[in-house]
Amino acid sequence: MTHYLSAYARFSNKEEMDAAARRHMDIHWNAMNKTDRAVLEMIRCYSVKYLAAHLKHQTMEMKLDLSNSTIRRTLRKLEKLQIIERHHFVRPVMNGLGANIYVILPIDDQGEMNSPLAMNEAYKDTVPEVIVEKEPSFSKSQNSKDLPKTSHPADEKLSTSLFTKMKDLLALTGDTSKARELFAIYRYQSGRMLRFEIHQGKEELFEELAYRSAKISVMATKTKKIRNVAGYFSGVLRQLIAEALFHDIHEEYTVSVEELYLS
Repeated sequence: MTHYLSAYARFSNKEEMDAAARRHMDIHWNAMNKTDRAVLEMIRCYSVKYLAAHLKHQTMEMKLDLSNSTIRRTLRKLEKLQIIERHHFVRPVMNGLGANIYVILPIDDQGEMNSPLAMNEAYKDTVPEVIVEKEPSFSKSQNSKDLPKTSHPADEKLSTSLFTKMKDLLALTGDTSKARELFAIYRYQSGRMLRFEIHQGKEELFEELAYRSAKISVMATKTKKIRNVAGYFSGVLRQLIAEALFHDIHEEYTVSVEELYLS
């Protein structure tokens, strides 16, 4: 039986929707503030199953610790930027307006951005420069203003240790050349979330999730043909971060991330 939210979906699958959400964020980066990004990310996470989110303002207020007026203002802004569309929902029983349904909109150049692997390729040039002792940087941008600012622990020993662990895991595949790329993807994804006050202080959590993602990716190479390990890692890490930060949303799923990616 088709779920009622599926009728509002603008994408075929969640990979296409995720790609569009992140491209929207790139395109409108200067126009959006951290609150806009947090609300968009919440809508994206609640849309994972049916590609549309049925959300009350009160839910967003509680989860993001924002006022009702801020939520309303942010939603209007996201609509104006043509990032989301809002649908009023009439409750069948009470015959009155219920919580709105929010849908992330496609973008014009969505065609090539329809998979986690493609997303990884597209973000290579925007991943912040990674500096690890005795290792060359992963990426350099000709314009440093284009690079997102990230927050990281003052003690870089943890990150260096994570890089070493990633390299050790990749050694099991016989190729450690992707270690810097995986590490850069982790820094980029964790940095995006650490900008939000509600996620500050979770550096160790993100490192643990990055290590789990690397382990899942390496294990997957033993059971299936992985064309792009870095792109696979990027998709797994996004899923684990969403699961960790929005645990209540993912409780309805019976399949763990490990089972999903290793099956």
